[in-house]
Amino acid sequence: MTKRKRTDLLLMSVMLTLLVASSVTAQGTTLKIYVSVNAEADADGSLENPYGSLPAAVEAVKALRKTGHTEPAVIHLREGRHQLNQTLVLGRADGNPAAANVSELPKHGAGKSSERAYLTFAAYPGESPVVSAGVPVTGWKPLSSAPAEVPSNAVDKIWVADMPAGLERFYTLYDSQGRLNRARGEGFLPTENGDARTLHFPKGTLKNWSNLDDVEIQVRPGVAYEINMLPLASVNESTGVAKTGVAAAGRIGNLPPYLLQLMGDSAASVWVENVLEELDEPGEWVINTQTRKIYLWPSDPGPDGSPQGILAPMTSELIRVEGEIDFKGPADTPVHGIAFSGLTFSHADRWAWTSAEAVSGWGLQHAWDVFDKPTALLRFRGAEDCQITGCRFINSGGSGVRLDLHAQRNRITDSEFAYLGEAGILLVGYGLGTKDVNHHNDIVNNHIHHFSEITWQSPGLWAWQSGHNRISHNELHHSGYCAVVISTRQGGNRTVRRHELDQPDAGKRRGGYENWKLREKYLHSRHNLFEFNEISHSVQLLSDGNGIYVSGTGTGNLIRYNYLHDNRAHSLPAAIRCDDDQHETLIYGNVLYQNGGHAAAIASKGKNDIINNFIVDQAVVPRKGYISFEWVPVTGSKVERNIVIAHPDGGLAHSETIRRGQTTEGPLITSTEMDSNLYYHPTNPKWMNEHFERMREVGKEQASLVGDPLFIDPTSGDFGFQPGSPALALGIEPLDVSKMGRSNNHSSDGL
Repeated sequence: MTKRKRTDLLLMSVMLTLLVASSVTAQGTTLKIYVSVNAEADADGSLENPYGSLPAAVEAVKALRKTGHTEPAVIHLREGRHQLNQTLVLGRADGNPAAANVSELPKHGAGKSSERAYLTFAAYPGESPVVSAGVPVTGWKPLSSAPAEVPSNAVDKIWVADMPAGLERFYTLYDSQGRLNRARGEGFLPTENGDARTLHFPKGTLKNWSNLDDVEIQVRPGVAYEINMLPLASVNESTGVAKTGVAAAGRIGNLPPYLLQLMGDSAASVWVENVLEELDEPGEWVINTQTRKIYLWPSDPGPDGSPQGILAPMTSELIRVEGEIDFKGPADTPVHGIAFSGLTFSHADRWAWTSAEAVSGWGLQHAWDVFDKPTALLRFRGAEDCQITGCRFINSGGSGVRLDLHAQRNRITDSEFAYLGEAGILLVGYGLGTKDVNHHNDIVNNHIHHFSEITWQSPGLWAWQSGHNRISHNELHHSGYCAVVISTRQGGNRTVRRHELDQPDAGKRRGGYENWKLREKYLHSRHNLFEFNEISHSVQLLSDGNGIYVSGTGTGNLIRYNYLHDNRAHSLPAAIRCDDDQHETLIYGNVLYQNGGHAAAIASKGKNDIINNFIVDQAVVPRKGYISFEWVPVTGSKVERNIVIAHPDGGLAHSETIRRGQTTEGPLITSTEMDSNLYYHPTNPKWMNEHFERMREVGKEQASLVGDPLFIDPTSGDFGFQPGSPALALGIEPLDVSKMGRSNNHSSDGL
């Protein structure tokens, strides 16, 4: 059959589907097309005879569009695992040719929309289809003659299979329970400092393996706040020196002494992965691309002990919605009106650092992530008015969703992001410059948990060079590092759009409020509304991380009415931190309950307002202060109507921290607008005497009080006030944490 005849038959089939499967509603006609994993060869896309793949359904819709049909289309996925062997790319031809009619947007978020999506991918009612990048691994056999390097306890437990045809390399593996752990060593400390590509290792910890290209090392590059997975390029066993194929974000060497003290007996900064010597636990696996063999100790074996349901990923990105990107120019042409509803996305690979060219200079905030790369299950790259509703993003090697470069009026709601190797949701605009096209998106009522399982620094939510977003009623817990990041910090110079910078600003560096005001026009993470969210169990793996981290952004970010509790990791410095020349942020109405915060509960580097926050039952005495002002002047910051309840062992209510060697331009609490705060120490009524004496000499803290706030029942989450509470006299607003976190009604903007 010729290609022309096949095309004509497809078009005839689609036209028949339009006649029998379209439905007329009050809003108009909707074309319905169906996809099943059990499709027949003569599929026409009807409910009775569905297509066998997503790409086939997409092509059918395109064929209809070419004949002039402009009705909204819904592609229904039936129960089962819908395998994608390569990224499905949806372009402008798949979206609405007409942009949404938007007269005026609110200050925060996508605003209201009455328009239906032009193309929707939806679960068939009552069913739970999975979109997956996994290809089955079959033909498992017991390892008959174990290589000498296999641990003795694993010799009779390991099974081996050939790599699936068409796969050259992969970095994650899955069974029916989720992502399996690649074999990994216990870890070690370098014997001396190297550079970013040189590791000095203890004798016996690394070898010049025959398949060295398959071996990676996970490295903490001399800092508390990130980890890098690096390919090995060479290992010299006699000299104890190894070289990596891609540079780490910093030197490979000793960790700072305070980190070693925090880590104790578990101190290690380098781990080797994917070698047979470390395959010593159920659920671990190793790949050798030279022999094309996969070795696995199954954790969920079949009746005969063999692995079952094993999947290897074909791609790191399942679906990409992509407009026309004019990367160096001032304007992109986005896709409009594509939606996803009720689907599960799973089994994508980790996007590995294999090329220095692809990584170097493209980092986001140090090397916490990489700019404009295929690292997420679902990626929007140049998209407007697109939606994700009621979806799940689980068990994958990378992130859940990315909104890259141009992204406006998109909505991610009522979805789950869990057991991910990297981040939950990333909003990543263009780098420093005047092109500001990533803004006014909604991230509402999502459950984001157990992320950053491979790349420990990956946050649950991250708005980088992205502004005016509404991030509301989300629940985040169990993160390797920060739960939430709002930032503009660069991790490399390639993201900077130097051709857009005014010449006097091109070399402008961080350093104080006035310099920040000059640079603010390039800092597009501004006016984000982060409210009514719940955060717990953050900073579980790395150090120097926070529940909410705001760093080097533009003006007007609003952090309000969030509930941060049980963030007790010993390495958590603060529950909320404004860092790195951060100004004009409002931290309002947040409840910080039973957190660690060894340095502070709230920390501020810059002119930021801290108003009506409750710091209650701190798990440790902060070594700085419950509210810490750090490094730079904080003149004019408002610190009003906060409640600070001391740990029984005391500590400073407020602190001034300067950098080592700093003698001028530090923060002074006497320069803040501080008043009407309520302080309470359970056993020491004189706790605030010295502070009040100092501040009242300069006319501050005149109305502030010491006294029990008389919360109704904080252990049950009720932070209202009993009659007679001194908080009422100070005009402090009671806070209701039952309205923070996920909600059945998340349309309200107030308490």
